[in-house]
Amino acid sequence: MDAQPAKSIDASRVSRLRSTIDRATGLLACLFLWIAMLLAAQALREAFAFVPGFVPWNGESPSSFLACVASAATLAVLAIVLMVTAGSASPRALAGRVVAGAGLRLPASRREMGRWAAVGLVAALALWAAAELVVNVPGLTAVPPGEDPRHIALAQMSTTGRVCYGLIAPAPLEELLFRGPLLALWLALIAARRRDRWVARRRVQWSLMATAVGISLAVFAAGHTVGGTVNVVHAAVNALIATGITLWQRSLFPALAAHGLYDAWAFA
Repeated sequence: MDAQPAKSIDASRVSRLRSTIDRATGLLACLFLWIAMLLAAQALREAFAFVPGFVPWNGESPSSFLACVASAATLAVLAIVLMVTAGSASPRALAGRVVAGAGLRLPASRREMGRWAAVGLVAALALWAAAELVVNVPGLTAVPPGEDPRHIALAQMSTTGRVCYGLIAPAPLEELLFRGPLLALWLALIAARRRDRWVARRRVQWSLMATAVGISLAVFAAGHTVGGTVNVVHAAVNALIATGITLWQRSLFPALAAHGLYDAWAFA
């Protein structure tokens, strides 16, 4: 009499366990793909080591480029193997979710593309204005250009090389690393609202986002100590602007454009 209910309970437990394993596998595969994207962005920086006349100032080298490419490819393959093994989603669908979650989906229309371009340009001007204001704040220190290793290296490069490096190299890695997770969290919280879960409460969502943004800003600013406290404060302001437009537009492209344009101007 009790054999059938027991079998049903066992089948239900197996089904829940399988679902949990599939979710964990999917999350691990997403993590591998995200790290692979970061390594690919770092490889973009390292690729400048092959450009004639480029002076490495951030450790760029051909060997680092090859290591980044190999590591990115390995992690991407591992992610695909995980998803094929689990069988819960196709690698293409998984890659699509990771790309969309990181804010790298393509614009849905020309109007959206134009809006992103306009927001990126305005944000780049805001970054420039912030730089001009921060250097005049009393009490902040700045390293003289002759003692700053960045300025010393960049001064030996052509203007074209400096502009190209600023436009292409720093922004992808920094935006993916610092703004990408914030956007993914924001999109997840928006999705939770539709499902009416406990994290859908406004107080909970704002607390989570404020904490995540604060940590991201602090870590980003702490990574810009070269150049003095002026550079640290300016990095924090830049991170705040980039975070704001990323969450507003739900895309990383406006921040990428603003960051690249500002760095191209600053390095030139």
